[in-house]
Amino acid sequence: MKNFILTIFMILIAFMADNSYAANFKSESFTIANGMEVVVLPNSKVAAVSHMVWYRAGSMDEPAGETGVAHFLEHLMFKGTTQFGNGKFSAMIAKAGGNDNAFTGSDYTAYFQNISKNKLEMVMALESDRMQNLLFNEEEVLKERDVILEERRSRVENNPLALLREQMKSALFLNHSYGKPLIGWAHEMEQLSLRDARGWYLKYYRPNNAILVVSGDITAKELRPLAEKYYGRIKAGDIEPRVNLQEPPHISPRYVTLKDNKVAKPEWLRYYLAPSQNSKDKELCYPLILLAQVLGGSNTSRLY
Repeated sequence: MKNFILTIFMILIAFMADNSYAANFKSESFTIANGMEVVVLPNSKVAAVSHMVWYRAGSMDEPAGETGVAHFLEHLMFKGTTQFGNGKFSAMIAKAGGNDNAFTGSDYTAYFQNISKNKLEMVMALESDRMQNLLFNEEEVLKERDVILEERRSRVENNPLALLREQMKSALFLNHSYGKPLIGWAHEMEQLSLRDARGWYLKYYRPNNAILVVSGDITAKELRPLAEKYYGRIKAGDIEPRVNLQEPPHISPRYVTLKDNKVAKPEWLRYYLAPSQNSKDKELCYPLILLAQVLGGSNTSRLY
């Protein structure tokens, strides 16, 4: 599933950055009246569809003192709506033979479902419903906060390598919000409330701040009426421009050392700031991804 997510993500970023890339994937796109962008990746060889909604809201957008709120809301999106109760979203998709999940990044939060084409309309009804009718029950909100805190303890605080990576990332960025951990700092996560989660939802979960991506056995002509039926009726919101802080010149290397009795063997890591699709030299982005894979991406890499 991770490879599938990465592939779709890279396709989407390429499309957004430069339409010349889109031709390679034969993608189709349109925008509905409320500002929601739609990208279709037809593939008639696949007898199913993947339905994804990407929100332009990730950890980099979190207010000071509220790290982890983007990931927090991702969890709460499965807690039910005014129409469908807690747990029913995933249960209905599983019963229909599909699967679903979500993931949070620095720049985005995304939700996806893989399902047969004849169940696509059901999925769109469910996803568009929780874009506007999410329930916020304080007991459930606080319970889920505790679940995420336990997730941090088990995956980060109990893992020396994860702690080292977190500390290195924080040290790498002098000014940009990319230095924040996706899951959040524990002392700030402990203070997250229903009000914080609802505020994030109302601020960012709007159709004009989202991209719908559907791939598989479907065309834009087939998808457009469904997108307009389910997402087109949702009102657009006022979305503030994203604050994208710039890094000052990095004139000094930084070294981070972590010692822990749980370490079974020494690990050495080195991070670099590199061009992205948003930088002036974006043409270097993909060659550098390939170079990193060749040098150290697997057990067949040069440095293994």
